[in-house]
Amino acid sequence: MLRSIRLPQAAAALVIATLIIVSGCDLLDVSNPNNLIEDELDNPAAAPAMANGAEATVTRALGAILAPYSAGTDELTWIGSRDAWDELDIGRLENPNNEFTDAAFPFVGEARWTTDEYIRRIEGFREEGLLNDENTLARVYLYGAVIYTGIADMFDDFAIDSDRREGAPPVGPDNMSSLYDTALSYVDAALDLEPRPSLEVALTGMRARIQYSKAVWQTVNPVSGAPQDNLINESGAVQDAIAALDMMDANYVFAMEMDGSLPSLVVGDLSMALQVNQRAELGFGETYIEPEPDGTFSAVSLRDPIDDVVDPVLEEAITEFIAQDQFADIPVVSAREMHLILAEAALAGNPTLDYTEEINKLRALDGLTPYDDQIDAFELLKHSRKVNLYLQGRRLADHYRFDDPSPNWSANTPGTFLPITITEIRANPNLGQ
Repeated sequence: MLRSIRLPQAAAALVIATLIIVSGCDLLDVSNPNNLIEDELDNPAAAPAMANGAEATVTRALGAILAPYSAGTDELTWIGSRDAWDELDIGRLENPNNEFTDAAFPFVGEARWTTDEYIRRIEGFREEGLLNDENTLARVYLYGAVIYTGIADMFDDFAIDSDRREGAPPVGPDNMSSLYDTALSYVDAALDLEPRPSLEVALTGMRARIQYSKAVWQTVNPVSGAPQDNLINESGAVQDAIAALDMMDANYVFAMEMDGSLPSLVVGDLSMALQVNQRAELGFGETYIEPEPDGTFSAVSLRDPIDDVVDPVLEEAITEFIAQDQFADIPVVSAREMHLILAEAALAGNPTLDYTEEINKLRALDGLTPYDDQIDAFELLKHSRKVNLYLQGRRLADHYRFDDPSPNWSANTPGTFLPITITEIRANPNLGQ
């Protein structure tokens, strides 16, 4: 946990974080909330509640950190009264004192600590022959992979604490890709358990995403300044994306699902959906919508580059985001992203893949005219990622690697992501002030 809140927040991680999120997704099989105190976590019967607690903390963390992250891209823009949002909007992401990045940071640390702690405990139950259902462990491995991947995607550095009382040295900017390795090890361990089909498909898609994301990280953070191609053709990601698509329905999405019955657990007052749909501190970026005079939403305006119609997948995503109010779900893995991984690999020169075939499978989902060299293939790929991955925590790396800056940036340093924030800096003796 983050040292400045280590004791109270760790206690929350062991009591509040074990509340169950009620979900309609067949990935989950729970229906009633539970509380556990720490001593009860030594009981193997607590394993399902720990899995739900891990899901809860990861959901809350992503909801919180996606607000400052997305404000630093063209996906969201500042329309309210708090200047710290403006600082992110203009591209100054590196400030550890930014109040919103700093407010979200502890929830990310809580989710990382909780998933690692619950994995440790449930692995122990399994080793002792006391775990009734190995799918429970597979679920927590999945949530651990999600939060480690999210941290690596969104942060320039992070402190992975050993426990609730001792601060740890930071990972270091040059070593952040090791978090993808941890995420991958969790997915591999989960798949080794031969989980039920609904978990297997999410895990396989997550494997593809992790390997692809690590390759993106290496492009945005080249070793010793070595030039990197901005298009990704990563063999492991390609293999897993193909395998995942064989198991996925055409519109498959694995999401961290919000729940209106547990607002204090899942949302808090930091979440991206709350800031957009209720507080109106943030609004949809003008790259994507036609704003009202006060900056709020009027209509989706970004058009498909071939059909010259309002892009249907973007319009659907924004409409659904608004309809879910403060409880907007957070997509993590989707069939659409698998097609994007394969289309990009094909464009990067993978001889086993066909760009036109993959991009047209994606376009067919929205009833759009098939691509047939009407426009530049690279421009269509960039557009397709922009609309199919909207508000999913992917955009900032695409800004950098595609040399496609946000129109709002006036103070951005290319390649900059979110920092370790002042709460951790002041509390962790390995960081200093």
